[in-house]
Amino acid sequence: MGATRCLTTVVRAMLMLVASQAPAEANPRSATGSPATRPLAMVVIGVAPAPKAFYPFCEKNPGECVVRGDAAAFRTTPERLAELEAVNREVNGTIRQVTDLEHFGVSDVWGFPDDGAGDCEDFALLKRRKLITLGWPSGRLLITAALDQNREGHAVLTAVTDGGDVVLDNKRDDIRNWRSTGYSFLTRQSQEVPSRWVFTAPPSEIQVALKRANTGVGARNMRAASGQR
Repeated sequence: MGATRCLTTVVRAMLMLVASQAPAEANPRSATGSPATRPLAMVVIGVAPAPKAFYPFCEKNPGECVVRGDAAAFRTTPERLAELEAVNREVNGTIRQVTDLEHFGVSDVWGFPDDGAGDCEDFALLKRRKLITLGWPSGRLLITAALDQNREGHAVLTAVTDGGDVVLDNKRDDIRNWRSTGYSFLTRQSQEVPSRWVFTAPPSEIQVALKRANTGVGARNMRAASGQR
């Protein structure tokens, strides 16, 4: 599926904040290495700053930022996993992708795409709401900030299943384990407190991702200035 750039400016700024606030590494269970050797679940390390637009979203939608359901007792049966596939395809097929700048005239706004259009985090929020309505607990459905293969800021919905963390992405209809996306995952909602965010990579990895993102953005800007693609 095609995709517009999403969260580019805001996530890049957030990454700088993450890099400055990242906790010291305390021998975490690292997600480094090839996809085949990474753990099935993302590493979670310390409290992280949330994307700036997340806070007004919670103020406007307080029920979306509190614990709902019992994540510990929930089981991701084949029927539940099929719900992930169905919701991902439904939202991807019905919502038109548009940047916040085109949509609202500002760089980043979080909300539900009730008018039929939105960017990456709006897709993720709608998928989360639909799955919670189907009985999924909030602690199993986490909005997650990442860098995609093009080093652009991106947001997806991570579903914490009994077989590992999988990603619902507006860029593709299939559900993939986080290891197989090619993304650099940075922060996500806390499973225990949805209004808080946590790091999903050791600080050293975040620093490397930030450096690569800044390098990629600089190269794209130079190509744009010269009229190249």
